[in-house]
Amino acid sequence: MTYRHALPMIAAREPIGPLAFAGLRGATNPHSAHYDAAPGIAIADDLAERLLAESGAASVRFDYLRDDAVLLAAAARWPRARIAPHAVSPVVDCRVGYDTWFAARSKRIRQRLRRDGREALCEHKMRCEFSTDDPVPSGLFDAMLSVERSGWKGRGGTAIADNPAERSFYTALVQRAAAAGVLRIALLWDGERLAAFEFGVVGGRRLFLLKVGYDERYADLSVGYVLAAEHIRQCCDDPAIDWYDKMGNGMSPAEYKMRFADQCDTLYRVTVYAADWRGWLLHARDVLRARAKRWRDRLRARKA
Repeated sequence: MTYRHALPMIAAREPIGPLAFAGLRGATNPHSAHYDAAPGIAIADDLAERLLAESGAASVRFDYLRDDAVLLAAAARWPRARIAPHAVSPVVDCRVGYDTWFAARSKRIRQRLRRDGREALCEHKMRCEFSTDDPVPSGLFDAMLSVERSGWKGRGGTAIADNPAERSFYTALVQRAAAAGVLRIALLWDGERLAAFEFGVVGGRRLFLLKVGYDERYADLSVGYVLAAEHIRQCCDDPAIDWYDKMGNGMSPAEYKMRFADQCDTLYRVTVYAADWRGWLLHARDVLRARAKRWRDRLRARKA
C-alpha cells in the first residue's frame, strides 16, 4: 500500500483482454467504509495528474464516494475524469426511533419480525448481547468466524476463516476498532451457543455493518432477521449513531437488505485516465462495459 498526498492508495492491474496496465486505486473494497480525503485535507486541482505522473499508472480510481465527498466535488474539475454510480447502500435512519422504523415496514415484515422474535427470544429463551470490547482475547471472535463458516460461505470456501490473509486483516481490524472505541458487536445466544452475529464500526455518526453471520441450524427461527431488528433497536438508542448502514457492493442490493432500509444512498466511482493510448483504451473499456450492463438490465426488465 502506498500513501500519496494523504490518500491511502494501492497498486492495481487494469486488464483489457491479453493486456494489463498499471493502475492506482483508492484503498477500499465493498466492505469498507466510505472513501474520502481526511477532514481538513485540501484536494489540489492537479491531484489526479500528479498521481498519474508519480505512479506511471494508466488510470487512477476512487470507489465508494458519497455524494457529499470532498473527492467527488474535486473530481468534477479534473480533466479526463469519469464519474459514475457504483453502488447503492441501504440505510436505516436511527434518528426516527425504533417504533417509527418498525411501523414503516411492510405488514408482512412486521408480522414476521414479531413472530420470529417471539419464538427466538421468548419461547427459546435466546438473548441478545451488545459489545464494544475486543472479541479476540476471549475467543469470541473465533466463535463468530465459526458461525460465518457454518453456512454457504464455509461450503464454498469463501469464509473469513478459510483465508489466512482475510482472517489476519479482520482480526487486526476489530482489535484496532475496539481500541479506538468505534467497534460495535451484536450477538444472539442460545444458551452458550452463538446463533448469530453482526459487527461494524462507527464513523461520522454512522454504523458501517461489515460482517454478519448466523448458524444455519437456527434457520427456521430467522435468527439473522431477529438480531438485525434488535441491533437496529440498539442503534436507535445509541446517541452516537444516526444511521445503520448495511453497505452496498453493487447497484442491485440484496432483497433482505432492502426490507430493513429506509432509503438508499448512491455511492460513486471516479476514474481518471492517463492522457495517452493506455488511458484511451481503459476509458473505452469502461464505457463499453457500462453500455453492456444497461443493455443487459433492460433485457432482464422486459423478461420480468
